[in-house]
Amino acid sequence: MRTTVLTLVIGASLLAGCSGPAEGEPEAAPSAPVRATAAAGGACRLLDHELITRSLGLDLSVAGSAKKGKTNTCVARRTDTPLPELSLSVTPTTADVAVFKDTIPPDGASTVTELGRVAYQSVRPAASGRGPSVEIGWLAGNARLILLKVTLPAGGDSAALAPKLVDLAREIDRAGI
Repeated sequence: MRTTVLTLVIGASLLAGCSGPAEGEPEAAPSAPVRATAAAGGACRLLDHELITRSLGLDLSVAGSAKKGKTNTCVARRTDTPLPELSLSVTPTTADVAVFKDTIPPDGASTVTELGRVAYQSVRPAASGRGPSVEIGWLAGNARLILLKVTLPAGGDSAALAPKLVDLAREIDRAGI
């Protein structure tokens, strides 16, 4: 993540160093920031700003990735506030459907159909110290455990976000990671 941020800062600095308007010319309106979620690498390669915005209606402008062991992760959020936050993790697994069902879904999770080999959805209300959240977990056909989660700010509607997050999970799954 540090390298990605550094690369973005250097790139922005180089662009900022371009000459401005000639004397007497009006300044151009500032352009929208580059939102390269996929450029953060790792599991972020499965996402992009436009996909997140179109699917979820969330404008998450920064992203970072990490790898620990065999797990690749991505976290995307806004620059001005920690929530909403989207996280995605992808881990190779030898688990089968039975093992997944017995060990992975949290208590209270419901089954999601037409996603991977088996999938769940967990909608959580806000609790002390965190906002409401929706998590989708599935066993992909290519032997990977994938977890996709959005945590909203206090007052957010996790139940309304749930079907949108399931649709995003299906898009990620269809991409054939």
